[in-house]
Amino acid sequence: MTKPPAQDSNASKIWMLGVCGMGMGPLAIYMRQEGWDVSGWDDAVQPPMSDFLRRENIRLEHDPDPASPPTLVGHSSAVKAGHPLREKAASWGARLVRRGELLAERVRDKQLVAVCGSHGKTTTSGMLIHALLAAGADIGYVLGGLYRDASLPPAHAAAGPWVVAEIDESDGTINHFSPEITVVVNLDWDHPDYYRTEAELEAVFAALFQRTRRAIFIPEDSERLRRLTADARVPVFTVGGTGNFQARVLASGSAETCIELGRGFPVGEVTLPVAGRFNTANALMAMAVTVNIAGRLGVEPLGKFSGIRRRQDVLFESGSLRVLADYAHHPTEITALLHFLRERTLGCLVAVFQPHRHTRTRQYAHEFAAALGIADAALLLPVYSAGEAPVEGGTAACVFDATHGDTRFALVEDNAALRERLDALTGFSPLRPTTPGNTPSAGITIVFIGAGSIDKMAAAYARDLWLSGGPGAHPHANADFGVRAHRFLSSPDVLVPDYPLASHTTIGAGGKCAWYAEPASTEDLLLLLRAAALADLPVFTAGRGSNLLVPDEGFPGLVIRLSHALWKTVTVRGDGTISAGGGARLQDIAMQTARAGLGGFEFLEGIPGSLGGALRMNAGAMGGTIFDRVQSVSWISPDGVLHEHTREHFNATYRDCPELHGSIVTSAVLRGTGNVDPAHALAQIRDNATRRRATQPLEPSAGSSFKNPPGGYAGQIIDSLGLKGLAVGGAAVSDIHANFIVNRGGATAADVIEVLRRVRGIVKAERGVEMEPEIILLGKEWRDVW
Repeated sequence: MTKPPAQDSNASKIWMLGVCGMGMGPLAIYMRQEGWDVSGWDDAVQPPMSDFLRRENIRLEHDPDPASPPTLVGHSSAVKAGHPLREKAASWGARLVRRGELLAERVRDKQLVAVCGSHGKTTTSGMLIHALLAAGADIGYVLGGLYRDASLPPAHAAAGPWVVAEIDESDGTINHFSPEITVVVNLDWDHPDYYRTEAELEAVFAALFQRTRRAIFIPEDSERLRRLTADARVPVFTVGGTGNFQARVLASGSAETCIELGRGFPVGEVTLPVAGRFNTANALMAMAVTVNIAGRLGVEPLGKFSGIRRRQDVLFESGSLRVLADYAHHPTEITALLHFLRERTLGCLVAVFQPHRHTRTRQYAHEFAAALGIADAALLLPVYSAGEAPVEGGTAACVFDATHGDTRFALVEDNAALRERLDALTGFSPLRPTTPGNTPSAGITIVFIGAGSIDKMAAAYARDLWLSGGPGAHPHANADFGVRAHRFLSSPDVLVPDYPLASHTTIGAGGKCAWYAEPASTEDLLLLLRAAALADLPVFTAGRGSNLLVPDEGFPGLVIRLSHALWKTVTVRGDGTISAGGGARLQDIAMQTARAGLGGFEFLEGIPGSLGGALRMNAGAMGGTIFDRVQSVSWISPDGVLHEHTREHFNATYRDCPELHGSIVTSAVLRGTGNVDPAHALAQIRDNATRRRATQPLEPSAGSSFKNPPGGYAGQIIDSLGLKGLAVGGAAVSDIHANFIVNRGGATAADVIEVLRRVRGIVKAERGVEMEPEIILLGKEWRDVW
């Protein structure tokens, strides 16, 4: 077994590929809590998993420190052989292991409760974890998904011997486990890409049962599992029906089920926070295992279990329209889901299905068609390949062909086509909420089904419904924006109305903004941008407020500042680069790199701004510019899309980067000029600071007021015209540096604008030079105020 050595050893480091996935992410958290130095990479870094990883100080990086690379690299099955990063890890001699193998190593010395089977593993695992904790057991766990309650982490390393984890049969790594207790929720033939026959799959589970050391739990009504456990060497407990653990449903609602516990359980009536036959069966399985381990059930048998994300998630519900999302990706799961919804849906039931894997689609094309036929309409998206190569007969069109022309089915090519179909089916478009006649038909339930990227489509559709107000709403840019945005933000404190901005600018002048936000996560940030777009609110991202002037009448939009600690991180890497958040102070970057002996960033000490703002305007000082150091930039465009590109993508010019106009920089990788003596670098920073204090004013200012014109310096031109000291109200041209307008006390934005207007006019009249402001006038163009 691989144990975590001392933290200062390279052997304690692990790099995890696909770390934002539902398998790798929780395992990364578990290992970090064990004491490992964990970093990871993913080609789709997205909250909420990325937020959980950052809370555990798990670094997200494309290139580990080559000076001390990790000796262990874990990867999901989606990161195939030949992947460039696997090749890179192999080049430095790292041991590469699959997720399942890595999990098996981590729990080999633990008493593992292995939850397995074809459907419902994650939900049953989540219920079991809650049930054991409610019964007072000290357990660790590695979930294969995320709880619906965002405050609950998907993994926990406990001091006790017990660990609950779901184990996956899809890639054969199930063969590496020898559980204390094995829990099998069901077993259907699946994963035809790995198992050529049902017999192969059954053999793998039969072998698992032989390796189980204490007990096996199976559903009473599974003839297949009864057969496979017939010669098990440990007790086999059956759950449900006439099994070893029995219960009777007394009443079932839309969100809970009342049952009477019988044989095997402490006798009594309990109310479970789950609905439907499938979920109730999973709950009974979890409680049976809990009784076996803890000898009792908690007062609330499932504790505060509120569900697993992507399992019958209700994303939108208002009036006659309801939107759900579910992870179902096997015909059995889809059949159970749609029957459950059919029983509880009075109106039209619309299924949006994204098949998962080409081989599974080929295997079950006719079964998928039959299952989806339970709905009143079914929209078929292209197959989510999960890294598989296409196979003949494994497309969404094959599922469509299996319907034999059923007009309730339709193929949709992409998200745009899907939206058009949904608008037509519902009679309502969330992107045109005020259009006359934009009202949905009565009683429509839309359920997005699949294990691929369909959850992102579902979330975006539901978010647009909420932010538009839903059917019959008439959004108002200010009031309704706040109500709808607050519904999804991580905290009410993230978004504040009618906020004074003067204290957030370096010149200390100006009015208020209609809305002010400090997002605490990428999810917050994306939501704010989408909400503002739907409400037609202008958006501005402020760094430290240098080079910014807020008009006295304020800004009628949303101002976003990346002031949360998440956005301020600075990590010096051993390969001559650093990674930094978009909200990181440039002076902090200068100091941290100098202390680490990495040169090339000393000039940043003279720029009083943040990294994001500096990149948008290609800020510079002491003869250097920020884009001199750029290796790559990650940003969110105004339409809410995440981007990442290397330096070659950007056409950065003097005090401008057109590609980042209106965008929000979330992070960047910067490359230094090489190793330097830390004492020498720090001395240079001190010299730069001394020179800056001697040549730039100490009074509040917005930094350089005008860009240097071709062939000259703005400050020298203004000084040569004797304009130092020119004042209007509390604003004046600095006596120390003529290209700075300072606030001598009580200056208004109008005072600053008037000083700039006069200086610009005099320079134009006497020198014929057109001076272009370097300061941003929030919400306005300078030509509108001259």
